[in-house]
Amino acid sequence: MNAFSVRIPCALIAAVFAWSARAAAWTPEQELARPLITARHGMVTSLNPQSSMAGVRLLLEGGNAFDAAIAAAFAATVVDPKDSTIGGNGFATVYVSGEHRVRCLNFYGTAPAAATIEALKGRDYKAGYLSSPVPSNLKGYEVLHRAYGRRPWKDVLEPAIELADQGFVVTEEWTGVLKLMEKDLNYPSTRRVFFPGGNIPRAGEIFRQPDLARTLRRIAAEGADVFYKGDIGRSIGEFYRANGGLLTADDLARYETKWVEPISTTYHGYTIYTQPPNSSGMALLLQMNLLEGYDLPSLGHNSPRYLHLIGEVQRLAISDRNRYVADPDFVSVPVDHILSKEYARERRALISLDRTLPTVPAPAGAGKPAKEDTTHLTAVDGDGNMVSLTQTLGGWYGSGVVVADTGVFFSNQMRHLHTDPQSPSRVGPGRRPRSNQCPVIVLKDGKPYMAIGTPGNDGIWQRMAQVLVNIFDFHMDIQQAVSEPRMIYGGFEETGTALPPVFSVEDRIPPATMEALGAMGYQIHSIPTDEGSVNGTIRDPITGFLTGGADPRRLGLDDNWSGVAYSVYAIGW
Repeated sequence: MNAFSVRIPCALIAAVFAWSARAAAWTPEQELARPLITARHGMVTSLNPQSSMAGVRLLLEGGNAFDAAIAAAFAATVVDPKDSTIGGNGFATVYVSGEHRVRCLNFYGTAPAAATIEALKGRDYKAGYLSSPVPSNLKGYEVLHRAYGRRPWKDVLEPAIELADQGFVVTEEWTGVLKLMEKDLNYPSTRRVFFPGGNIPRAGEIFRQPDLARTLRRIAAEGADVFYKGDIGRSIGEFYRANGGLLTADDLARYETKWVEPISTTYHGYTIYTQPPNSSGMALLLQMNLLEGYDLPSLGHNSPRYLHLIGEVQRLAISDRNRYVADPDFVSVPVDHILSKEYARERRALISLDRTLPTVPAPAGAGKPAKEDTTHLTAVDGDGNMVSLTQTLGGWYGSGVVVADTGVFFSNQMRHLHTDPQSPSRVGPGRRPRSNQCPVIVLKDGKPYMAIGTPGNDGIWQRMAQVLVNIFDFHMDIQQAVSEPRMIYGGFEETGTALPPVFSVEDRIPPATMEALGAMGYQIHSIPTDEGSVNGTIRDPITGFLTGGADPRRLGLDDNWSGVAYSVYAIGW
């Protein structure tokens, strides 16, 4: 180990990456040429190079995959606050080498005690002071570190503290998103931090966050309790009281994470593990059960018949997700039944390879897809430990509110709890919102094989199924598997109506294929790119070598802004 390499501040490492470019300069050919990352001792993937390097730094300093994942997650708070912060909510699916088992940690924030249907009915809580459940990512990091971390807690936070204190170079993407979201970030506490002097930081400037650095230093020295039960927590409660919010210091003090039993299914010799409800992971596993009954290679990858099958499977899975998934502490969710092979056979009988179902019944309450953002990261070490961690703020910058003087955005995930008393995911004290996140661990012949996941709202579990069959059935390496064109259901956001066959298909799919889908009854919308950012790592079961895949997508910000193309980053050691 080179001591110099260990001490390089994460804020300086970004200089070696060309990590954003104008969309006009990015082509599908460049995307497909992206190299496969290989490593022997460890690997970290995330949506930001500085975040990935924070994780690799912990590996170089003798840490394990858990240390690396937590360091990368903390760094994301600093360098990618539109996607996730310690004020967000998340899940970790992990393989613990020393215990030879997969475990799931649910650190999704709960609704405040004052969050009732009566308190919120008729009020707008999609963003702002009413929109935040308990901020839970920080508690999840600490619980995961106490269970399995190797390096001291303060060391795990050090890269993030450096980035907040010393700053990092503002990118064009950072400036562009702030410009796009400026009207939605019109809160005094937010503007003071992210619009210094009333201005949007310019690309090339150094951006420092002294409030956040101070918060992280307190957490490094005193643990997460200073945020949940100490004076930081009390100031958070006072901030929400003064601004008409529902979150209190008592809500923070009561919050606990939960170790939960993973849910799983088998697929052609692989065992796929992910999170149980309130995650929508069972929709991913149901898709895999449905697809298992077909000879996919014989259909031809991304052929009209293949994409038709993918579309019908997605719609069936969406219907069951909408009908059943909620917080199991409050609602009975028939997970075992939905994931049974018998149920898959029953649902598969509805599918015809020649025509589409006109509609798939589902609960009422449709909406247009929202611009959401989440982040996913993986970390794998030389001992065989694997961490697949997905966390979110909800929409870009979550609630839009930097809370008190913490320097931290909190999420707006309360909007996934509904005031309809008949909804399985209805609002109520202590309820966890339904989530699309489903970080995955895959075992092959009982051994750790893959850690993988993605951000990207309702498309999370849809794109994951397509990537997994690319690997399992079409024998692609992980980089090719995440780069291949995809299709995502486009007819609903949160609950759906009758689920008409409306799909968004990436424009690298040939026009003739789209026309053939249209002839089967589909409404096809050609899009430049799917907004997902799948990333993950595979361990070769024979050699032990690691290969990493990093999605080159996430192109553009909206129809009125030229946008940037940016990628997730796999960094190996």
